[in-house]
Amino acid sequence: MGADENRGRTRREVLRDGTAVTMALFVAPAASSLGDVAVAVGSEPAFFTEREMHTLRGLVDRFIPGKPEDLDDGAVAAGCAEAIDALLGAFEFDPPRIYAGGPWSKRGGGERNHFKRFVRLDAYEEKAWRLRIEGSRGRKKLEFNGPVTGWQEIYRNGLSVLNGAARNGDFGSLSPLERDLILRTSTNPWVRELIDVAFPHTWQFMYGAPEYGGNRGLIGWRYSRWPGDVHPRGYTREEIEQPGPGGGIGGLLNIVKSILSLDELLALAPYAGGGESAFGLAARSESLRELREEVRPVLRRMREERNGG
Repeated sequence: MGADENRGRTRREVLRDGTAVTMALFVAPAASSLGDVAVAVGSEPAFFTEREMHTLRGLVDRFIPGKPEDLDDGAVAAGCAEAIDALLGAFEFDPPRIYAGGPWSKRGGGERNHFKRFVRLDAYEEKAWRLRIEGSRGRKKLEFNGPVTGWQEIYRNGLSVLNGAARNGDFGSLSPLERDLILRTSTNPWVRELIDVAFPHTWQFMYGAPEYGGNRGLIGWRYSRWPGDVHPRGYTREEIEQPGPGGGIGGLLNIVKSILSLDELLALAPYAGGGESAFGLAARSESLRELREEVRPVLRRMREERNGG
């Protein structure tokens, strides 16, 4: 990632420090304020107000902080807040911005980018997605399984509570440590629900296809060394079968799967923002032994923290 060994901690160094990894979600180094981060702002928000967008950027910045000194851009620069806004306002577009088209983009050698054209939903899909995004809102025909709180309400109320908890009424303007303190200590149910929803959304848009609004400039794929969509070109047999860090994604997948269970991979994934993804770590490990030595202590500490040990 181009980090000088003498300039601060790289994401790999954070991952190798098992103690730091357990706190990586909320205390990874970042810019002193959002004003120090290049904010990618596109057109007018589809759902949020500008104030809510500012607060949302302050939130996603803590999930995947940018590290300018390590040449790593975070969720703010990747446009994750704008992508979340587009998702919550999906039905303001025709067709709704839910499913990008296919089968491929130009990135793998296609003549045109099919991903840019979103597909129409059938009646069942539209009902399901509206319920998920908008909630039931007291509509009895949608409450056959009980009331449903939509993402729109969770985000709007949660962001409002975050601003209310800030000493100056502006969560997004606080320092990273101040924002961390609020996120880690708040017992407000709207904040807890917001984190539960916004955290996976941030990750999905950071590492998903850029047509959904995040991963701008392929930020998420660049530092994690993920090749992204490669169709219609695809992979050569050598890229798939060649083992070790020098091989293709098939080789990396075999390295990681040979050491970690699915449960362990899923447990490790949330900490990639403060450290690295399992695939990124595999790409930088010189041997299976080195990978095992780095990952196992992390997982052990995570389990101890989860079990109160």
